Amino acid sequence: MDATRVIPKALYALPLLLFSVNTFSQTVEQVKKDNTYYWGEGVDKTTLLADENALSMLIGSISSHVESSFNMQTTEVSDSKKSNFKQYVNSLVKTYSNATIKNTEILSWGEEPEVHVFRFVKKAEVYKIFAERAAKIKEFVKNALRAEEKYKAADALRYYYWALLLLQSHPDAGSMSMEAGGKTVKLDVYLPKQINTLFDELSFAVTGRQADENLMQYIFGISYKGQPAGSCDYSFFDGRNWSVPVSAKDGQGIAEMVGDSAAHKEIRVKIEYAFENEWKTDTEVNDVLRKVEPVIFKKSYMTVPLAKRQPARAVPRKASVASAPALPVQSVKMADGAPFMTMLERVEQAIRTKNYASVRDCFTDDGYDVFTRLVQYGRAVIIAKPKYSFMEFEDDILARSLPMRFSFSNNRRAFVEDVVFNISQRSGKIRSLSFALPNNVCSDILKYEKWGEYSRVAIIHFIENYKTAYALKRLDYIESIFSDNALIIVGKIVKTCTDAERQIFTSATKLTQYSKEQYVKQLASVFKSNEYVNLKFTDISVKKAGAGGEIYGVQLQQSYFSTSYGDKGYLFLMVDLNKPEEPVIHVRTWQPEKDPDFGLYDISSF
Repeated sequence: MDATRVIPKALYALPLLLFSVNTFSQTVEQVKKDNTYYWGEGVDKTTLLADENALSMLIGSISSHVESSFNMQTTEVSDSKKSNFKQYVNSLVKTYSNATIKNTEILSWGEEPEVHVFRFVKKAEVYKIFAERAAKIKEFVKNALRAEEKYKAADALRYYYWALLLLQSHPDAGSMSMEAGGKTVKLDVYLPKQINTLFDELSFAVTGRQADENLMQYIFGISYKGQPAGSCDYSFFDGRNWSVPVSAKDGQGIAEMVGDSAAHKEIRVKIEYAFENEWKTDTEVNDVLRKVEPVIFKKSYMTVPLAKRQPARAVPRKASVASAPALPVQSVKMADGAPFMTMLERVEQAIRTKNYASVRDCFTDDGYDVFTRLVQYGRAVIIAKPKYSFMEFEDDILARSLPMRFSFSNNRRAFVEDVVFNISQRSGKIRSLSFALPNNVCSDILKYEKWGEYSRVAIIHFIENYKTAYALKRLDYIESIFSDNALIIVGKIVKTCTDAERQIFTSATKLTQYSKEQYVKQLASVFKSNEYVNLKFTDISVKKAGAGGEIYGVQLQQSYFSTSYGDKGYLFLMVDLNKPEEPVIHVRTWQPEKDPDFGLYDISSF
């Protein structure tokens, strides 16, 4: 697991500088008279207490100078915060304190019980910190715009909303602007407008329903700008309470209602935009969003009417929202799947009735093992009648795909995944299953037309098996695909507590190299301690090695979800696909963010 390690320190002891008090006094007086510095001083019984006082005064000094810049926000905060606006601004400035501490110079003298601490920082350094946050806000907006282009509503909403709340913590919030959509926009106006427009362009329609024990499952078609939404997170009111967030994919979702289905006239849906359960994946976002006043978007709520006279276990022939294709098939040769349809329909029925043993004869030994793992991955539910597409690969047929929803007890997550069946043409049996990549990721891979169809399908096939192996905790498979001397580098955000009482931390990225044995041992522990693991991939980039045949560098933006932990970052894999059914990973790196010196690892790095 790519986890965040918190390294607490019980005490933050400042070094006592061994110079005369007169020297200190001279330096302190010079700084106080110099208008280019912010400063704070403290005197107390211990170094820790004195430094706490100095830091508080320093932050107060910065707050006083930037307070007027925050006046535009007074209409956006609650009455309680309006009544103490100075304190509110002070809390916002504290969100910069981690970075401020890095650039703060410290003088300390005296002995307990009378210790003096003096902190000071160049105003120019503070403005650099403000500039860094402005850059992050604009990068979030760019990420949102890219997500919109691929109809990924969830990602666009997350980045727009996080940018909006980070903006509230910036002194220049009322004047900050950037280029977006070919014109210059003021972000304080642009961001709320984009979020509301996005809600307007999202559409939910009930495309079918099916009974499941004491529940009625309604199948959603979800569109964005008239196209199947690549991603959309939402919750629904089930008649008693609001559900856990559901991560819909490729225009497909589900809602489960309790009670008499005849009494259901509509479904209340709330589209997720704050993504609070993901704040901790970014320490700066987590710090800021816990302090600023949330912005409420009433348009995130919508009512989805239920179609009349829909028989149970039926899906209308004409869905209100166009069904997402099983695979973007440009330049890919399709195969005849008719001989396998009866077998796939039997498997569907076995999943619906939970009579898994009835289809044991449809699988090879390995295939049945993967199948049983998959149906035990959360509460597995088929959410729509599939429209399979079939393609030849090696000696197999890939049948794409069966849409399913997986939910987990006592966890705030539900995932929609499309299941791909890998059928052996020799035996006619299913020898493996995998979770499909989103259609936009497949499209990005298929666009590399300079490589043949075989190579592009091999890359898709590999990434889907890789993703599935982590979800189904197939440690033996993961161990088999890593080279014995694989280079494995994991970047971790290490937070060091510099003030335990005030909960002030400094953050840095630490790169650690693991052997294959160390990595597999760590992964075994992660699998054992988590009910579920789920990987989500976006924004893929692929490069082919100059020698060695089918060797590729695959770079992906990865979202990692598990029972106890979640993060976002960048995954790089250098994989040998000369034998696609026996892939070999030579390099795996994971970075929580782009390195300021070299950016991201890619195939040219090795």
